[in-house]
Amino acid sequence: MSCRQSLQPAELPTTPYRAAGLRYKNWVFVSGTMATDFKTGLPASARANDALPLAGEHVMIRETRFIFETLGAVLRAGGTTMDQAVRIDSFPTTRDAIDPYHVVRREFMDPPRPASTSVAVDALLAPQASTQVELVAIVPQDDLKKEGIDTDRIPQPLGGYSPAVVAGDFVFLAGQVPTDWKTGVAPEAKVDPNFWEGNQIDRQARLTLKNMAITLEAAGSSLEDVVKVQVYLADITDVPRFDRVWREFFPKDAPARTIYPIRALGVTGGRIEINFVALRTGGKTRKQVISTPEARHSPFGETQAVRAGDFLFLSGLMAVDDDGLVAAARANPAYPHDRDPAAAQMSDIMEQAQAICRAAGTDLKNAVRMLTVHTDLSESFRAATAASPFFPDGPPATTTVGVQAPLQAEEATIMVDLWVAMSA
Repeated sequence: MSCRQSLQPAELPTTPYRAAGLRYKNWVFVSGTMATDFKTGLPASARANDALPLAGEHVMIRETRFIFETLGAVLRAGGTTMDQAVRIDSFPTTRDAIDPYHVVRREFMDPPRPASTSVAVDALLAPQASTQVELVAIVPQDDLKKEGIDTDRIPQPLGGYSPAVVAGDFVFLAGQVPTDWKTGVAPEAKVDPNFWEGNQIDRQARLTLKNMAITLEAAGSSLEDVVKVQVYLADITDVPRFDRVWREFFPKDAPARTIYPIRALGVTGGRIEINFVALRTGGKTRKQVISTPEARHSPFGETQAVRAGDFLFLSGLMAVDDDGLVAAARANPAYPHDRDPAAAQMSDIMEQAQAICRAAGTDLKNAVRMLTVHTDLSESFRAATAASPFFPDGPPATTTVGVQAPLQAEEATIMVDLWVAMSA
């Protein structure tokens, strides 16, 4: 019997190439969830009364409540509950959606709340929606229990979430930004404009990673035990200077990494947010860096993937090589309509992911979580169609967002982040 079970509660609407969630062993992954019926837009319970728009709850409160009710239904289908969530990620399209999200999250989630990341994106698949939320939860067992971690050695976040959550041998760190949570960007992360000294991303990244190392220590982990990193940059051209700092903190056996261009962060003037998945130091689960010549190596020097117990974490994949967009995804200017660039990019990404999975001893069909980033969401259906054959047993929990161009590789319009189970 497969350990990988698609979750689609009967009361929830469906859409092609997507399941509401997925359970693998004692882990539950919930797809990016919006307040939509996938047909007419916002469901009735999330809409304001057009005749009396100021009557009742604010529309974004209604919208977020619908999202959390949906998350709860998927978790119940997976045999768990909201209090077992260990990681939650939200993707608002406007800053106005954040406070309603926090208000409703407090209603549905008691401390210790899951490790949280919120970054503003440019577009969602449902244009009327103002936010999308995904989460990871556990079905608790003797060797898999949730523990919230706090430390007074770092500034305390305002959103009421846990800086870190431990679940078994895994440690999830919330997204951190270079702030003191009092004045904005922390003084030590600022550059004085009066002098020709210092670089903003260098200082902001350095402080963020320093605070994350402190948080890891409080959770019984270390930078050497980090297996997956997601980096969100307000200015994608910061990548080269960020990489200098990255190499100082991860000089060898670097974790898998994905870098996203995003529109805004939770602190004005912030240029970077980072979250981690790590392992407890000395636990039974070990970190194994995967490298294979059967797949292209990243032009940006990223580790292809890291195996950690039941999971394989891949770095973000684009259809690029050292010359930019791969030839198979390039349109022929003399005959420009002979291929679908979006489908070609996604097919190439899936083939590269499959090669990495096989080198690690698994198969892409065992994917449990997939985040797809588009600079043009009109490509999303064609890309999903191209990816579908790689998931014959059903898609992973899936989140799709639209971001500002460019990605790290200017010609690429699609990037995919994957977590894959080590068995079916």
